[in-house]
Order: sequence, then C-alpha cells, then structure tokens
Amino acid sequence: MNFRVLGAGLFFCALLSAFSPVESKQGGEFFLLVHFRKYSHHNPFQKGVPFQKRVPAIRLDERTALALLKPGDIPLFAEMHPDESAGRKAYFENVDPETGLGILTLPNDMSRSKKRIPFSHLEPHRNSKICSSFFPTIEWASLENSRALLPLSRISRKEGTEPVRKFLISHGFVCGFTDGSWNAGADLLRRFYFNRGTSPSPFPHPGFIADTSLTPAEENYYFPKGSVGVVVSEVLPGVGPMHNLFPGDAILSVNGIPVSSKDKQSLYDLILRRHGVPVNSGENVHLSLYRDGRRRELSYHLRPYDEDSFLIPERTGKSAPRYLISGGLLFTELTQSYLKEFGEKYKSSAERKLVYLAESFSRKLHPEKKRIVLLSRTFPDEKNRAYQEFQDLILESVNDKIVDSIDGLKEILTTSKDDFYVFRFAGNKIVVFTKDEAKDLDNRIKSLYSLDTLDNVN
Repeated sequence: MNFRVLGAGLFFCALLSAFSPVESKQGGEFFLLVHFRKYSHHNPFQKGVPFQKRVPAIRLDERTALALLKPGDIPLFAEMHPDESAGRKAYFENVDPETGLGILTLPNDMSRSKKRIPFSHLEPHRNSKICSSFFPTIEWASLENSRALLPLSRISRKEGTEPVRKFLISHGFVCGFTDGSWNAGADLLRRFYFNRGTSPSPFPHPGFIADTSLTPAEENYYFPKGSVGVVVSEVLPGVGPMHNLFPGDAILSVNGIPVSSKDKQSLYDLILRRHGVPVNSGENVHLSLYRDGRRRELSYHLRPYDEDSFLIPERTGKSAPRYLISGGLLFTELTQSYLKEFGEKYKSSAERKLVYLAESFSRKLHPEKKRIVLLSRTFPDEKNRAYQEFQDLILESVNDKIVDSIDGLKEILTTSKDDFYVFRFAGNKIVVFTKDEAKDLDNRIKSLYSLDTLDNVN
C-alpha cells in the first residue's frame, strides 16, 4: 500500500469535511452557465459568435470549483446561479483542453446567493465499495475527442445516444466523472486540483505511438534473440523525445524494468505508473532500446499531449485561429479544423492538396516551417482585382524569404526594406504590391469590414 497517497487522500477528505457547510446526498454537483465564442477558421478576423452551455461542476473549497467541459472547448467565464438577478461570474483559472477539466475561481460573495452550494467529497479510492461498480476494469485509453492517455473504464452506450459528461456520485461521494463512453476516477480530479498552480495539465503522454501488430519475421528483425518488447511506430513532436527516439526502435525496458509483454497496456503501465501510482507530467523516463543491432539508452521528461509543435494541428489551441491581412489578402494557418469547415464531406469538397497534406503531415515536423500558411481568400477591391480568384493557396515566401508561420509572415512584412511585397505561392502563382498599395488596400479593407485590427499576432 502506498501510505503517502493514502495520507494525501485522507487529508483531502478531512479538509473538505472541515469546511463543508452542508452534507449533500447528491455529492454537491451543480450547473454553471459557461460562456464561449465560436470562431470561424475561414473568417478568423470575425470576433466570434457568443454562445452558452450548461456545464456540470462541483465545489471543492471556499473559492474553487471544478467543471466538466468538452475536450477542446475554450471558455470565457461562467455565471453562478444565472436565474438570479445578481448573475455572479466565476473565472477559469486553468483548463486542460484534452480532458475538459476546468478549475474556476468563485466570486467572493457566494453567501449572498439563495442557493447554497455544498462542498464535494472526493472518494480517495477507486476500488472502494462505494465506487467500485463504476470501474469494473481499467485500461489506458482516451476520452471522446481527446488524445490524452488516462486510466479509464469502458462503459457500454446505446447506439444513437449522445454522450453526456457528468460526475459519478455514490452515497454522497464523488467517485469521478464520465463522458458517456468512459469512466474516469476521482484520482484524476484530485491530481488536476492539486497541480493547478504548477502545470497546465498533470496528465503525461508517453510521447510516442507503439506498434504491437508485428509478424514473427518482423519481431526477429527488430528484437535481439530471446527479447520481448514493443516497437515505436511514431514519435510525437513536442511531446516525445524527437531526434532521440525513432520509428523502428524496439523498447526493451522502462526505468530498468524489462518489458515482459507485447501489449501496449503493459508498456503504458511501466511508463505512466510508479509503484502502481500514476505519475504526473515532468517525471523522468529511462528507456533501453535496440536499434540497428545495438542496445541504446535514452532518458526524457514526460509531457502532456499538445499540438503546438505539429505542422498541421487538429485544433488551434487555446485562442482564436491565427490570421493576418496584407494587401487585402487574408492569410491563416492550415489546421484540421480549417478543413472541417468545408462540411462533413470536406475530403472531397476541400482543396485536394490541403487534404493530402493534413492526412500525411498532421503530427509531423517540417524542416523549414512551423505551420503551413494559407491565402484563405482575397477581400474584393479595385486594386487587387487580378487576385480575387486566389483561394486556399499555400504561401511559400515573401520577397524570397521562406514563410514558416503567421508570426514569421508578420516579421517579414514589418522588417522588409524593399519597396515591393512579392508573395509567392505553391503552383507558381505570384502576387505583387508596392508597400504603399498594400497599405492603402489594408486601410480600406479595415474600414469597410469594421475591423479592429489586421492581425491577431502578438
């Protein structure tokens, strides 16, 4: 038994009991009205359409609540008791886009509300009699719309029903939460709560994807005789140890413990647990490898899953889509979300080259580019009439300088000492403006479309 973890769990429950004003048979779950903005990836200059959703939450202490968002959602703020005239606001201190967990700071005047929200008790043991029915079996898996690897329990869902995120409550204790397909234990809520000031997400990813479907001939090729392990099929840039770990590397041991099974679950257990307890982001991992007939050693620090280093990310991260307008040309960065705005059949309706790039390079690095910059479309004006049919073109360079991102594009434009801007696109298409022409165009576009700014690059 790990007495350190047990002691922390008992202390946490004692802390909540000491402050709790009401014993809640329902575990203290309540609903927040959370405000969001929906941004268009094709028109990122727009401010975004505001919308609201009711989101389940629990109160953990005097000033802190924990909410269940949908993975990828980026909230603005929440309203407490929106049906009351006061409409008090709660603000998000931390949000993990992969799990959908969010920590909120509650308003000072909570006691003024007619509805008292009790504190919730997190059950410290997933296998306790109170909570064990929610977790018949545990495996490393990802929640719906997420890539984070977590210890979860699969549940059956009727076909055609929408998944519902809610807290799992039994006998007044919070046992964890569910997304309708997977159950997650209260230990994940506790880890997020205690690490909220030190890490955006405490939940690490191994940093690579393993291949377990090998033929006997492939096993003989990758592994030394008599050895068992797992072969790396992909290393995630920005998450895993790029340039040190490679596809085809055979992992033989983790932190000195031999990999005794070809199953990925066993490998994840060795990487993401210590003495049966899940580790947090930042922990060091030591791998023993077999590559090109030689044994090698590798150490790296675990990080949470994120797409900041991907050439073509799935989402735009924690902010609005990046854009820049120059000469009436609207530039943005290629993401999977950009393509999906073409509709459900985007693979056939979007530009084929962009679809090919998204499928081939979505989780990879590029030797010269951080992102693929697109000319999304051209704002119509007499001075750029010749380019108004230009759309969904990949921008290669400006004044013969390679464009590696929207940030890089802005730097080229602002530091250029040339009298002209020469935009060169894939397919040998070129756009040319003098600096004065581009400036005049931008001023008219900014006024005509009531734009506050021509870019959202800091």
